[in-house]
Amino acid sequence: MKRSILLLALVLVTGMTFAQLKKDRTSAYNYWQKGDLTKAKEYIDKAIAYPEAATDAKVHYYCGAIYLDIHNKPDLKSIAPNALETSYNEMKKAMELDVKGEFKTDLMIRMLQLGGQFFNAGADFFKENNFVDALKNFNDAVKIGEENHSTDTLAIYGTALCYEKLPDYDNAINTYEKLIQLQMKEPSIYTSLANLYLEKGIYDKSEKVLQDGMNVFPGNFDLIITMANFYIKTKQHQKALQSLSVAKEKDPENKSIAFAVGVTYDMLKNDTTLPAADRKTYFDDAVKAYEETIELDPEYFDALFNLGAVYFNKGGDLINEANRLPLGDTRYEVLEGQGKEFLNKALPYLEKAEQIKTGDRDTLLSLKEVYTRLAMYDKLKVVNDKLNQ
Repeated sequence: MKRSILLLALVLVTGMTFAQLKKDRTSAYNYWQKGDLTKAKEYIDKAIAYPEAATDAKVHYYCGAIYLDIHNKPDLKSIAPNALETSYNEMKKAMELDVKGEFKTDLMIRMLQLGGQFFNAGADFFKENNFVDALKNFNDAVKIGEENHSTDTLAIYGTALCYEKLPDYDNAINTYEKLIQLQMKEPSIYTSLANLYLEKGIYDKSEKVLQDGMNVFPGNFDLIITMANFYIKTKQHQKALQSLSVAKEKDPENKSIAFAVGVTYDMLKNDTTLPAADRKTYFDDAVKAYEETIELDPEYFDALFNLGAVYFNKGGDLINEANRLPLGDTRYEVLEGQGKEFLNKALPYLEKAEQIKTGDRDTLLSLKEVYTRLAMYDKLKVVNDKLNQ
């Protein structure tokens, strides 16, 4: 008898709490439909706390939908800072419980919306250079896509960028490789992956990725530049010049390309394995390329400094050669004079570079050497003062 009374009491209690759950659930729904998300949250939080809610698909769906709408209202962020995560967990629970498929279509739509919101959150964190949280949100977007039989290549791309920035090069490489397998139409996948392989010293894979990228995106400017950079770094200077020539034809006003051409010729003129006549030609080509760069941008510090350095080094080499001659050798004055001519050519470029980047130590040291050799003592004093500051 006592057992029967106890069971009846439990049934009555259960019935009362379920009735209260339904009442709070309905109130939450009604406030949600009216757009009063603060009240809707208040009642859905009550409803979801009942033990009976554990098996109620509807209350979890309402909860997920309400929290998603709260997330979409920036002015309500304070009432639910983790609204996006809460929404995802509740939607996922509703999908597990909705065996009859009552909310199947709505849940699928909401889940795709959630994926988009996680992606947007990841993008916001990425802009703030918070790559850890960006990665988490991009991964959540990827996971939601997979759970809904969809591949979110943009979210996967976001994870690759985060891995690269962290840096976690192995995961970045694997993710970029995955995107290539998925045939995502984005040239930067190939340039980023090639640069990562280049960074790790895996040159054959770097070159293959770039060649594959050129096959998919023939004539793509970024791929051409990355290919040229690859050849420069692997000291394949002639191939670099070929790539840069193509790039220059596509964008003749691009100062970065003009500068890269200058750097490549600069490297070739210093290659002692080449014939002297070839090195002389490359010297003239480097000067011309740097001059073209400066014409495109008169304030381009690196081009100014490099052109100054080209003349400075040539002048220094000639003066050092003169100093090695036996005493009384008639070639001394000729070589010294030629050396000083090159130093005088270097001077305006180095002085302009120092004006643009005041206090740059390499520029000041170069100027100190030029002023000393040309006996320009007033200017030498100024440079020494700057170096001693």
